[in-house]
Amino acid sequence: MRLDEDDNQVKGVVVEDSVGDAVSAPREANGVPCSYKIPGDFVVMAVGAWTPYLLPFTRKFFRATGQPVFHLKPSKPELFAPERFPVFGADITTTGYYGFPINRDGVVKIANHGPGREMSPDSPERVVTVEDEKNLREFLASTFPSLANAPIVYTRVCMYSDTHDGHFWIARDPEREGLVVAAGDSGHGFKFAPVLGEIIADALEGKDNPLLDKFRWRPEMRAGTGTDVARSKGKL
Repeated sequence: MRLDEDDNQVKGVVVEDSVGDAVSAPREANGVPCSYKIPGDFVVMAVGAWTPYLLPFTRKFFRATGQPVFHLKPSKPELFAPERFPVFGADITTTGYYGFPINRDGVVKIANHGPGREMSPDSPERVVTVEDEKNLREFLASTFPSLANAPIVYTRVCMYSDTHDGHFWIARDPEREGLVVAAGDSGHGFKFAPVLGEIIADALEGKDNPLLDKFRWRPEMRAGTGTDVARSKGKL
């Protein structure tokens, strides 16, 4: 199941137990409510931070959080060339900032990997706040002074699908035949994209995979708090 990249908005999905199981996805197309069915033996829900909203019963497992991302224009671009300013990751237990060298447009990307703010991907609050910028400026002043006052070209909020332990959640739903959930990136989804397809396929087909035990259906877990080991600031 993937979300459309047009004006249509998926409101939710329903797994139906019937001959030729299907998933019904209510939608609003151009403001007119409608629905359609996609018949199939299995449906893989790989919708990231939309997971707890499209599958409300998973809200006890997943927490959607927004993380601030900044793109800055340094006055001395030569200081941020790759040979002088490589990809970095600051100590997560203190700041959580990470960044990349200057790109061909003369822009440096700095973002935060931390507790974030809980929100829906469709929330009007999905914007970088004044407090987010204040925290960034303080970090830059103490770490990269040449960037401290650089103008911001644009900002965005990167969405995470957090689990409490920070591990992926790739498994068949034991209570809903035919449903496979692939979520819980906890901020690591993009970098693992090349290998996730095989793992998801193995979960769907019931094949052995050493990672599936770690990524199994974990009903004992509760929604992530942004304080998993990888993003802890201070004591858990």
